[in-house]
Order: sequence, then C-alpha cells, then structure tokens
Amino acid sequence: MAAEAMEDIAERYADRSVRSVFVYVHEAHPAENLPPHASMEQKRDHARQFREEQKIKRPILLDDMTGTCHRAFGTLPNMTWLIGRGGLILYK
Repeated sequence: MAAEAMEDIAERYADRSVRSVFVYVHEAHPAENLPPHASMEQKRDHARQFREEQKIKRPILLDDMTGTCHRAFGTLPNMTWLIGRGGLILYK
C-alpha cells in the first residue's frame, strides 16, 4: 500500500479509536537518494525528510540500527500490517 493510501485510511478512521503509525526501518534503496544509515541521528534525519516529502501525518517510529522490528514482522519491503486489539493480525 502506498504511503498516500495509508494516510487516507488513517484519516478516514481517526475518529473511531483506530491508530496508525509508520515504522521507519531502513532506506529501501540506499545510495539511490540517501546513503545507508550510519547512526540513529542520521536515521532520524532521513525519517524527517521522508515525512516532509511524502506528507506523512501519522507518527513515525524508528526501528533500531539492527532492524529488530523489521525482522520481527518479516523482512519484506514496504510492509503494511493491520493489528487489532490484543495483537491479532487482521491484514498483512
């Protein structure tokens, strides 16, 4: 799902106790536009740039430098997960 579509969905359901976050894991194509992350500070800066360029309104959470979150949910690029109350996976 494109970031724009997810922003639309998040906005549409914001009044229904539905929360949406973006987890920034790593550069999908390092060196194409930005270098691979060398520090959390640099990763934070790249996430800010991403937020501005893609007009992301949702909170952006940063994965650690070793990709702990990314590995926990699989390592596919551009993953979208919908997780219900209690941790039930509704969509992936």
